[in-house]
Amino acid sequence: MLNTNYTIDSLTLRADDETRMRSFYRDVLKLVEKQENKNSYSYAYTQKDKPFLTLIFNGRKNVSSHKGLYHFALLFPDSASLASLIERLILINYPLGSGDHDVSEAFYLNDPNGNGIELYHDRPKALWEWHDNLVKMGTKEVDLLTLLKTKKAAWAGFPDEMKVGHIHFVGDNITKGDTFFIDELKMALTSTIADSAHFYSHNHYHHHHAYNTWLGTNLTQREYYDNGLVSWTISVDLDYFTVLQSNNRNTSNQPGQIWLTDPFGSTLIIHEKNYSEKSAQ
Repeated sequence: MLNTNYTIDSLTLRADDETRMRSFYRDVLKLVEKQENKNSYSYAYTQKDKPFLTLIFNGRKNVSSHKGLYHFALLFPDSASLASLIERLILINYPLGSGDHDVSEAFYLNDPNGNGIELYHDRPKALWEWHDNLVKMGTKEVDLLTLLKTKKAAWAGFPDEMKVGHIHFVGDNITKGDTFFIDELKMALTSTIADSAHFYSHNHYHHHHAYNTWLGTNLTQREYYDNGLVSWTISVDLDYFTVLQSNNRNTSNQPGQIWLTDPFGSTLIIHEKNYSEKSAQ
């Protein structure tokens, strides 16, 4: 859908290895940590931002590959701030992958529980190439030296205007991704990689979500206490909220919210943006 307010607000992960996980998010990435309760910590980009990530430390290690989160992607407002963090990760020898995807430059890493994280910045939209409503997204080597030259300061924490740019999922059947994102969430298909990965978005963005089958077809559903994605939250405008409300079975009786069980074993919580803002006043 075009002209739709669609914002990915937050994710909640069940986790173990509290010492290493908290150190990674607080000390390595330099997110702002807040203890929510005995077993739960939240993380924000800056002191003035709302948390975008919550870790619940009552999880257990996964013994097999699950459907669920492939990675969540943090979108930087510019290449300079991304370069500062990438330089820091290189200097401490933190394992990194990377890819120049034409529309963006991205770096990939895992937290101590194995949750995938993408750190990226977008190239100007005028440079994105669209053909028949599909955007060109390749994978080339990032010109790391050129990127690092854009750095303006050593990494001291996240800049303003950060956001969760997209969430990428993994499953066992690409049709399930299409059914959920295209049929249920009314998104447009924006790119494909053979029959193994599809990308979806609103507003002609390159992708808000992706679904791949790269871990094979023998994936199990995450059990309740297994580490991994518990829930994810988005905010949408009233028109889109109304469309979703008429097309989906809501499992919540909270006004201004739709709760859906996604195909990955987690819960999608949809907030109607204006209702949330009015309630906060």
